[in-house]
Amino acid sequence: MKNDFIKINDQYGEGILLDIYKNEYGLCMANEGKDGEIYLKWVFPQTKNRTPTEKAIPMRITLGVKQQAIQRLEQLLMMIEQRG
Repeated sequence: MKNDFIKINDQYGEGILLDIYKNEYGLCMANEGKDGEIYLKWVFPQTKNRTPTEKAIPMRITLGVKQQAIQRLEQLLMMIEQRG
């Protein structure tokens, strides 16, 4: 799990984790603890009425299966390059 983590903020140990769930790739917000372990950030999504659900889920952006994930990340990289 640590090999799939990119630390973004050294002070707070925040970063992104490459996650594979049911053959779909995604990016999750995560923290590196003082013990060196990686911990996902969990959220309670809102219902239609803007009330939080009872079950928490990882804060995740789904990218799709491997080839879709690569294409979407390439698109994102192009967007970043165009804005710079």
